[in-house]
Amino acid sequence: MNYKTPGVYVEELETFPPSVAQVETAIPAFIGYTAEGPQNQPTRISSMLEYEALFGKANPEAFSVAFKDGVATATQTMVSDFKMYYAMQMYFANGGGPCYIVSVGDYSGSVTVGDSITEGTLLYGLELLKKEDEPTLIVFPDLQGLVPTAAEVAAATDNVEVAEDDETVAAAAKAAAADVAAAANGGADIQAAVAAAVAKVSTYPVTDAADLVQVAKNKAAKAVANAAQVAGDASNATVTSVKTAATAAAAVFTAVFNTAKAIAEDAAAYVADISTVSAADITAAYSLYNTALKQAELMKDRFVIMDVLGDEVIFRSKVNAEGLKYGAAYHPKLKTILSYAFNEANVVVTGEFGITNLAGLKSTNSDFYNKAKNAIESKRVVLAPSSSMAGVYAKVDSTSGVWKAPANLGLNFVEAPTVKISNKDQDALNVDPIAGKSINVIRTFAGKGTLVWGARTLDGNSNEWRYVSVRRFFSMVEESVKKSTERFVFEANTANTWVRVQTMIENFLNQQWQDGALAGSKPEEAYYVSVGLNKTMSAQDILEGRMNIEIGMAAVRPAEFIVLRFSHKLQES
Repeated sequence: MNYKTPGVYVEELETFPPSVAQVETAIPAFIGYTAEGPQNQPTRISSMLEYEALFGKANPEAFSVAFKDGVATATQTMVSDFKMYYAMQMYFANGGGPCYIVSVGDYSGSVTVGDSITEGTLLYGLELLKKEDEPTLIVFPDLQGLVPTAAEVAAATDNVEVAEDDETVAAAAKAAAADVAAAANGGADIQAAVAAAVAKVSTYPVTDAADLVQVAKNKAAKAVANAAQVAGDASNATVTSVKTAATAAAAVFTAVFNTAKAIAEDAAAYVADISTVSAADITAAYSLYNTALKQAELMKDRFVIMDVLGDEVIFRSKVNAEGLKYGAAYHPKLKTILSYAFNEANVVVTGEFGITNLAGLKSTNSDFYNKAKNAIESKRVVLAPSSSMAGVYAKVDSTSGVWKAPANLGLNFVEAPTVKISNKDQDALNVDPIAGKSINVIRTFAGKGTLVWGARTLDGNSNEWRYVSVRRFFSMVEESVKKSTERFVFEANTANTWVRVQTMIENFLNQQWQDGALAGSKPEEAYYVSVGLNKTMSAQDILEGRMNIEIGMAAVRPAEFIVLRFSHKLQES
């Protein structure tokens, strides 16, 4: 200091060297659709209660309940693609903490991947995430609905066959629409005709194939309801328009029960419309994953948790084989203990009550109401595993460390995987000799429950980046050291600065070694830091303002294969 005025001066001397602060390693960003809340704005939350307060709850599903001999059978007539709410429940249940929500839209539209960066698409949400520094994981909960499984396709085929065979339901639908048309043509009470027509369809007696026939009946009711909507206000509708709408409804159902394609088109609002999923949808979904992986590759601190959409062959063919290593894939889907959300007024009820919805049944027969409600709540939510795995990553990082493999851990809120995988099945999933796209499986073991049974990245053929824990540990160290060394930008590129930098990084790595993240019985076996003239820099480097620092680490790797060797010991006496 340049002392000029008489007095007492205090000088605080810095005796401690600068330090490296470890960055957060498990702050996921969930990109998708929410009921409400801020859109196109990454928002940080830390609990399920905070999520509900900001973004609302789940999208209500469409159900119908049929009673036969006092037994209630529930049918999910539409499965929503919006899974963000359920994904957040699974994330926090499995150990998740602070995270970011990137809402790109509400439930009024559909899940859109996007082939350009436009609002309302998942790709746009991914672009917004680039502006945030803290998130380290990327998850897309709403992608799972874009790709049908073989079982879903088979179920759709069954629905089509039963609907085509049930000519009485088709006849009831055409007759109901014709009644509305006749009322409009004859100047009768249109509203009464519409009500009678809807009742004629929705209360048609349930056959033995209750679940499947109910699907066809709901579609018939939908067509009549469309005509009813036109006739809803006589002052705004002409007789001709009502007649045209009702006649069109009858014509639609003539075609609907002729071809499976027409059934799929007409059932879009009521049935999980999996038959319209095309190869383009699958390609778009995996294209989004590839974009996220490439972004992670550039930003060095992102890791994509992927869901295998469809089967593993489709997955490996659609995910880029460019040696991308900043992601891990998980399979299969999980049957959770969560129940779907629903609105009682929208639940169609059929039986001998003269009641058309669950809300009406509640006020007339509490016993049957509870049976119907229990039947609906028994339909468990099926989720892709990415959100649960994000929670597992967060739990492992907080309890052990980022260097610990997120595997051999049980999953909460899970009844079972949707597909049981054997050792032989996992052989082909764990090791991919062609592209290296290893798929981590989730399996059920007797007496242990549902466990994560894999810890490989999408760079499974690489000895360096094969394991999730190794890749994420290096990413953590790289980001931590990068942020800490920013204070030395524009410092004198001399031996004094080099020593300070080297000491700072060595202290950080020594702490990692003591925590168990690095192998070796002594520090020099676990890591090294080298910086200096004629070591990592030439005189030309110094003249051009470059300080090169070389860091080597012996990261611990998971014991993926434990081999126990037994032999007979020969008798010695």
